[in-house]
Amino acid sequence: MLPLPWRRVPDPKDQGTVVSMTRMALDCYVDPERQGWVDIGDKWDVETEIGWLEAELRGYVFASEDKKTVVIGIKGTSLKLFGTGGGPTGNNDKKNDNKLFSCCCGKVDRTWWAVCGCYMGGNQCSQQCLVNDLITDRDQSESYYGIGLKVLEATKDLYPHASIWLTGHSLGGSVASTIGITKGYPTFTFQSPGDVRFAQRIGLVKPELTKLDLENLPVWQFGHTADPVFMGTCNGATSSCYSAGYALETKCHLGKTCVYDTMTELGWRQNIQAHTILAFINVVENWHNMTEGREIVPECSPQTEC
Repeated sequence: MLPLPWRRVPDPKDQGTVVSMTRMALDCYVDPERQGWVDIGDKWDVETEIGWLEAELRGYVFASEDKKTVVIGIKGTSLKLFGTGGGPTGNNDKKNDNKLFSCCCGKVDRTWWAVCGCYMGGNQCSQQCLVNDLITDRDQSESYYGIGLKVLEATKDLYPHASIWLTGHSLGGSVASTIGITKGYPTFTFQSPGDVRFAQRIGLVKPELTKLDLENLPVWQFGHTADPVFMGTCNGATSSCYSAGYALETKCHLGKTCVYDTMTELGWRQNIQAHTILAFINVVENWHNMTEGREIVPECSPQTEC
């Protein structure tokens, strides 16, 4: 792994830091007109818009007042359902989802169209083809991972003396985490699908990961138990993700997971609506009261059993 270019490091135990990063992840869904924008506080400013003239990766670059800390925020999936919705990025969001999080190019069964040529019929899939396809994708304009690497390099040029962090929700979080691991930058993600398989396929991490391997990765992944996408249960023919055409067949997360147990503490049930970042921000901001003072931010630890 590359030497870690950290100057300042986000504190996963500090509620204020987690709240600010969650709000940045939410604002990455809001267009530059700022309708629906959530206040990120006086300590942060928006420096640069990312990709809002294109139908691909979008987000913002945020900076602290002293410009010593810069955060790259990446938008998650804009839902495309039954061929409608999703806005300008809907098609590319869905394609990236099905490439990053499926077992074989989003070819779940015979009713699905594959998003790459690696499906071999039946239950067969060429693993080497998947690796080659993802590596080739890295240099293509539709690959959010590839675009994100270019955004990071441009940000480093603009802020050569700043600490750079990354954040994002859902797909945006997984893109941020793999970029962070590739270049060694700290990353906070929120409600992201499991990203271990993608990182293994493109050679970012070993095929077999130990607890120590995961602890050493500069990634903290926040989510809650009622979110089926984060928990890796939004799959199978009866799931909402299947019905909407998203093959989210992953569960394991890179780095350390920080899990709010909303099912036990709040009595929530797993539901795809619990994947919205607006619902999650309420949990993050009020968790201390929700747990009657038992927790402010949950402990973060490697996900060794998934």
